[in-house]
Amino acid sequence: MTVRVRLAPSPTGTLHIGTARTAVFNWLFARHHGGEFLLRIEDTDRERSRPEFTADILDGLAWLGLSWDAEPVIQSERIEEHRRAISQLLEAGLAYRCYASEDELEQMRERQKASGSAPRHDNRHRHLSSEQEQAFIAEGREAVVRFRIDDGATIGWSDLVRGEMRWSGSDLGGDMVIARRAPADRIGDPLYNLVVVVDDAAMAISHVIRGEDHIANTAKQLLLYEALGLPLPVFAHTPLILNPEGRKLSKRDGVTSVGEFRAMGYT
Repeated sequence: MTVRVRLAPSPTGTLHIGTARTAVFNWLFARHHGGEFLLRIEDTDRERSRPEFTADILDGLAWLGLSWDAEPVIQSERIEEHRRAISQLLEAGLAYRCYASEDELEQMRERQKASGSAPRHDNRHRHLSSEQEQAFIAEGREAVVRFRIDDGATIGWSDLVRGEMRWSGSDLGGDMVIARRAPADRIGDPLYNLVVVVDDAAMAISHVIRGEDHIANTAKQLLLYEALGLPLPVFAHTPLILNPEGRKLSKRDGVTSVGEFRAMGYT
């Protein structure tokens, strides 16, 4: 097997020291195995993504000496591939359109909060009849696309850092939104967990090395790999860089970006 790893930063800010450390882990792993270190710019957050942040990320990685082995993949240029995957799931009955309004979802969350229940979607539109669906469309409702998650499923993988991992489908918050709200004859903007799976498979990524804050995402993504019939990568979840209180390092803790350290004279 050829080792192919990737760093997939979002250009919604400058290159964070935590992202840089994840890059080091990926780069070293690829170089150790004679493999490839690839970049993917995850710019599907249209409101917050900025070209100057992309430039900062690439410049910071180059300054650190972390060379990559192909032109960076730009995620937003692959949106039609993502929509094709969602269509495949819809046609197979593994995903469905959910017409719940924002007000209805907020009422659901308030009821759960009042009862002390864990927040989760109640999958209310999983089994709509065609007549019910047409009635929602006639009301002018738009729909998100949700991927079906079996509460009885057990999701497991062997993590290169954490060992054997097991998750229950019932702990994943109900059926997962994989496309934003749009008219019923269209598929809205595809969302993170879906696009990551499609793009990693298209890039033939062999090992996904990323922070442990993605562990719950990995459980969801494994279900999508299976549903789409895609080969599974090996996963490794690394500890995060934390502040003295044990929380994820953020701006309020002081300097966090590689560019700021560089400007301060660090080598």
